[in-house]
Amino acid sequence: MSRLLTGALTLVLGFAATVQIRETRDPEGYTGATQEDLVEILDSQKSEEDSLRQQITEAQQAVDTLGRSDADSGRALTQAQQQAAAIALLNGSVPASGPGVRVTIDDPQGTVPPSMLLSAVEELRGAGAEAVEVNGVRVVASSYVVGSAGDVEVDGKRLTSPYVLLAIGPTDDLAAALTASGSLVSDVSRAGGSARVDGLERVEVSAVVAP
Repeated sequence: MSRLLTGALTLVLGFAATVQIRETRDPEGYTGATQEDLVEILDSQKSEEDSLRQQITEAQQAVDTLGRSDADSGRALTQAQQQAAAIALLNGSVPASGPGVRVTIDDPQGTVPPSMLLSAVEELRGAGAEAVEVNGVRVVASSYVVGSAGDVEVDGKRLTSPYVLLAIGPTDDLAAALTASGSLVSDVSRAGGSARVDGLERVEVSAVVAP
């Protein structure tokens, strides 16, 4: 809208300036005029020219203001869209894709407790994961993990081994958080299971939280 107004104002300014120039240079109306008449005509034209210049200045200021307003509105809209996208990722209402990791936890003997799955999610979040899902369940701030070894539930959905976590975020940071000494991989191994972390250029987190 502001671009249309700017274009219209610019066109009006150009037209006004052209009319003023033509009126100033048109000699036909001055034939037979006395010196006093010419002085009055010149004074009148000078006054009209000053008025026109003032109108042009005010109109140009309006154009500039519209331009600044449009830029500010554009920045505000961009920021609002970015915030909305970030919130949508956090509450799990939209799918997500990007670089990240795939974590596979095998528990053939049913000895890996739910707390380790929860720890894996927390470590991923702490390392910068923007979106996480496990076995098709989107994990968000309000998610809960309950049960016992070999009988795990996430948000009311029962999961079976292998537990596959998909996380989007800085691949190296996510992988390091889970593979460092004393972290998830070693904990799962001590519990009788195994864990593997694969860094991927593209991870698809398609599960969403129902509204």
